[in-house]
Amino acid sequence: MTPPLRPAPIRPADRPGGAAFRIASIGECMIELSGVTAEHAAIGVAGDSFNTAVYLGRALDRSAAQVSYVTALGTDSFSDRIVACARAEGIDTRHMHRVAGALPGLYAIELDPEGDRRFQFWRSASAARRLFSDGIGHLDDLDAFDMVYLSAITLAILPAEVREALVAKCAALRRGGHHVVFDSNYRPQLWPDAGTARDWIDRMWRATTIALPSRDDEARLRPDEAPQALLERLAAAGVAEIALKDGAAGPWLWHEGPLARQTYPAAPRVVDTTAAGDSFNAGYLAARIAGSNPIDAARAGHELAMQVIGQPGALIPRPA
Repeated sequence: MTPPLRPAPIRPADRPGGAAFRIASIGECMIELSGVTAEHAAIGVAGDSFNTAVYLGRALDRSAAQVSYVTALGTDSFSDRIVACARAEGIDTRHMHRVAGALPGLYAIELDPEGDRRFQFWRSASAARRLFSDGIGHLDDLDAFDMVYLSAITLAILPAEVREALVAKCAALRRGGHHVVFDSNYRPQLWPDAGTARDWIDRMWRATTIALPSRDDEARLRPDEAPQALLERLAAAGVAEIALKDGAAGPWLWHEGPLARQTYPAAPRVVDTTAAGDSFNAGYLAARIAGSNPIDAARAGHELAMQVIGQPGALIPRPA
């Protein structure tokens, strides 16, 4: 008989003084235009790491965990809208740094009849590109968090010297016993070439404890790599836990070795696949933080992602 899976807890039950588990999600939050037609567009706020922060905040017990978002914004009304959205979701905004004269990025989502996305971005002057530069936030602020979450988009928008320092900081956090969570959310237009992206993402895996990649992103960087080989490569880099997202088929899991392949239900309705991976990441991490094993956490992430892709936009309305 296979012994029950008993992974090491992410959030120890005996935390001193009952202190909340602190999570920092780092990246860029933008103004989102969705439902775009010739005459109309819905205005929202979103961004991969912000989407995960929001869904994490919704899923976690706020008395036991606190989610902070780390970014840079302007002092304009659209930046005010982003901060207001974060606060409405219960996200700690003390690390959302405001930069006079700057603006947030902007993107539009266009959908094909199957619900697949095409994005248009206006982000070259985004304030988030100045994060951890010019006194706009400090990497040592991350020492206060139990878990740090970021993606390859976070790396891509930063100048090379800041990116280098952030990866080094994550490696130091990992050595210090913090959880470092990384999603290789590969967007070719943000990188000079695939080789540069592959190099930085590989370096980040070596600073990661929990990997949440997507198979389609990884396939763009290594087209001939099978899922099992991908899991073994990340494990060889020192990653302790992996949930490799594979679309409707559900994730491949690794925790001290490959876990048995599971089956997952098909989404009853697909309207918009925006934030499918971001919401899976949140559902998975929230369940792991609450004490679930990786298999049950993967089911929680898959269930949340199905809810999200059944409605338009990156951030669906909060449950009643």
